[in-house]
Amino acid sequence: MDWSFRTMPGRGPRWRLRQSGLLFAADERTHMKGAGEAYRPADAIFATSMLALADLRAALPDGLRSKPHVLYMHENQVAYPSSDRVEPEARDRDAHLAFTNLASVEAADRVLWNSAWNRDSFIDGMTEVLAHAPERSADCWQDRLLGKSVIAPPPIEMSIAATNPANEPSPDEDAEADPSPSRHGVDAEVLHNTELASYPDVVRVVWPHRWEHDKGCDELLAIAREARRRESAGGPRIHWIVLGERFDRVPASMTLFLSEQHDRIEHAGPLPANAYRAMLDRADWVLSTARHEFFGMAVAEALLAGCLPWLPNRLSYPELIPAEYFELDPWKMASRSAGPQGNHADFLAGVRASIRRQLEPAVADAAVRRIEQEIDAAINL
Repeated sequence: MDWSFRTMPGRGPRWRLRQSGLLFAADERTHMKGAGEAYRPADAIFATSMLALADLRAALPDGLRSKPHVLYMHENQVAYPSSDRVEPEARDRDAHLAFTNLASVEAADRVLWNSAWNRDSFIDGMTEVLAHAPERSADCWQDRLLGKSVIAPPPIEMSIAATNPANEPSPDEDAEADPSPSRHGVDAEVLHNTELASYPDVVRVVWPHRWEHDKGCDELLAIAREARRRESAGGPRIHWIVLGERFDRVPASMTLFLSEQHDRIEHAGPLPANAYRAMLDRADWVLSTARHEFFGMAVAEALLAGCLPWLPNRLSYPELIPAEYFELDPWKMASRSAGPQGNHADFLAGVRASIRRQLEPAVADAAVRRIEQEIDAAINL
């Protein structure tokens, strides 16, 4: 399948949702005029949920408007959490972005969701929002959505890990910029402790999220404090590898974590692709404290790299790992390892093999084939 990409820089998510459909349509009209009789419209349009597909389709040239439009919902605005730092008036003003998603779904011929959690949270959230509308509609939009929806995980390329693995903008990216990146006392430089990296007999835990309120920095701090308490009582020594992008505004709980745990943090900050993957290969566990996760790209990358799951039984995570592995954590594993070593090694191998099997549809080749099959199906219809 041949692709022609139209992209924009990853900033200003609210403006992307408001304007990108019209901008792409304008670019296409310009391209059509420049090509003249040589212009050949694409066979299908594939767009993500950061674009207003209804606007795009309405503004495209006739030759493209009638082509199949396939929408990939990698997130949804009705379930996306708002920061407490965003003023209530701004939250109310931007509630219409959830309706932008709904209009995009209605305009699409086929809708791909990266997880069932994403799809279901959108349906539940929009149903609740529309219950407050002054005019009620008997239109069964939920049935129409389900009828053209499929679950298709995003492709995970294991030879490359992105510097911002979740590929998500900050929820507060459109808020007024903080003029002082260090106002919380956190230096903007990446933290890296080479001495700790060579420390023997430790449990290394990777936390692969951007440093934002919706990723549960306060819970990370609480867990790290509990780890210190258990270590003093004879438990395993836990070292932290904090990956993911930081922004000008750092949650206070993350600032405390960096300060209190500085002698247990091997690395904190984003990394280039090869170094990021090397960190995953060194880690024993992947921890998530996220309060929202539509798929969990960074977590899935870590799991496929062999990290054991230290995950909450919520959001999209039940789709990533078998249910029996939500009870795992380094302390329970330390108790297990006190038994016969052969049994323990077999258990670890079984956990990793079972998780890899569950994540096979998300490995790049399989995931890309699935997406292209859905596009082909839309074209053939």
